[in-house]
Amino acid sequence: MTPEQNLELLLKILRGELPPPHLDEDGWMELIRTAGRQTVIGLMYKAAERFPEGTRLPERALYTLLAELRRTVNRNQKLAQAEKEVLGLLRAGGLEALVMKGSSCAARYPSPELRTGGDIDLYLPETGFQKALELIRAAGIACTQKPDSSVTFLLKGCEVELHRRYFDLHVRESVLPPVGTPEAELLMLSAHILKHACGVGVGLRQLFDFAFAYKVYQGDYQQIHALFGRCGLSRWHALLLSFVKDYIDPSLEVPGHVDSRPLFRIVSDGGNFGHFRDGRLDTVQNKRAFRRKMDTLGRIISNFHFSLRYAPRETVSFLTDLFRENLHQK
Repeated sequence: MTPEQNLELLLKILRGELPPPHLDEDGWMELIRTAGRQTVIGLMYKAAERFPEGTRLPERALYTLLAELRRTVNRNQKLAQAEKEVLGLLRAGGLEALVMKGSSCAARYPSPELRTGGDIDLYLPETGFQKALELIRAAGIACTQKPDSSVTFLLKGCEVELHRRYFDLHVRESVLPPVGTPEAELLMLSAHILKHACGVGVGLRQLFDFAFAYKVYQGDYQQIHALFGRCGLSRWHALLLSFVKDYIDPSLEVPGHVDSRPLFRIVSDGGNFGHFRDGRLDTVQNKRAFRRKMDTLGRIISNFHFSLRYAPRETVSFLTDLFRENLHQK
């Protein structure tokens, strides 16, 4: 099967539709690899739990799935401990950081511990950001400044990133919802997907993060649609919602449904942050920063038409930021 066919099959299973009876061991192994590349191993495991009696994965595929699941759970335990420690450190200094993505998204999953974790993203407003850095450095932890003004450091083998900006958007603050509200989180998650879709690529985990948050939103959905309109993201919002309806949750009501295949192709092309596109993994692991930067910039250029079509007001400043960040990233 092609990568797109494999992704379609995986999504069908994640939606709870019956697995095809003709899938052999190699087919299941490829499906598990796809789930790993899309960082949805935990969701695939939960889907397999719901298979009807008499439907079993081949032994090798089952062992592989369980091994990947164990790695996911172990990684999440390390992330949870590191997050608890850094939040405690900041709280002891009188600061309350807001968790972005990560554990806040995992809480909406069928089993939170099965959401594949990456790093720990924390938001602190400018008034507390510098004090947070002082607290981190006073604890003997080395920090690295990033071109986008965020700061990263390692704690218990986990990467932690402190952000002084909550939204990856270039709009007037007056149109943005207050940070900490459900509306703000939906906008933040959507903008995060957009940023990576226009850049190196994006995987299913980010789409499921948004889908779960959107599903449990209890406010006025018309308010959300209007918010995206004020931010100049009406086309992007329609595309994202259409993708969720077509591939994740068919019960979702989507005003102005559009063809979601352009986003599906980006998700299928390289998986999690585009790492699994042909040649990309070697580039990511390559120690030569220039090669990594050029690969990223090449992807940005190739996705320019997509960016211009779905986020016309964001495109120029958005891509300018991506160029600058990658040209100066060490």
